[in-house]
Amino acid sequence: MISLDEIKKKADPGFKTGPGCIYMGHPLKRDLVFENFIRSYSVYYDVSRNDRDTENNKFEVTEGFDAEARFDSKSEQYFLIKAAKVADIHSAEYVYFSSLKEPTLDELKKLDEKAWECGIAHAAPGPDHKNTDAVLIVIADKLDDEVREFVKKTKHSRNYRFALHGYSNFRLVAVELNTGKAYFNRQARILMKLVGNILKEEKEISK
Repeated sequence: MISLDEIKKKADPGFKTGPGCIYMGHPLKRDLVFENFIRSYSVYYDVSRNDRDTENNKFEVTEGFDAEARFDSKSEQYFLIKAAKVADIHSAEYVYFSSLKEPTLDELKKLDEKAWECGIAHAAPGPDHKNTDAVLIVIADKLDDEVREFVKKTKHSRNYRFALHGYSNFRLVAVELNTGKAYFNRQARILMKLVGNILKEEKEISK
């Protein structure tokens, strides 16, 4: 029989949530957070980085970022039997990582614009294209109020031929190490659980 403590432990995600943010209740360590993000994304994405592992890079990291992750999947839909193929479905995501001490609003805006433009530059709209999305993950020691508000309010999206040829969305996540908080724009809120689990893992290691 499962004890009450075990039930509570399973029900507790290990972090608190608020409007557009999560709170770990614990300061975080830059190197561990960065490494855990890279390890997590490496499971399903091709990842390259601008540090000691550059010899293992599968592609060149976009200038201005510390690491980059790419997911490009093309699946096929079939009707009843595999021989009767309906369509190819192309879905892709490009994730850009930046590790900074205390980014200014102007610095974050430049990163935001570059990640969005570089991400959707990979899009190949067409009947088989579902989506090509861009993600920016910023790891910072400290964020000021203007930066926090910018993260929450940022929005980029594009559709191709009224979405008949797919669409692109932009997700922005900013981790503030000193406070143990992470902030998300609206489109990035689907990443809250993933990011919370990554930061929770860092919290457990750092104890």
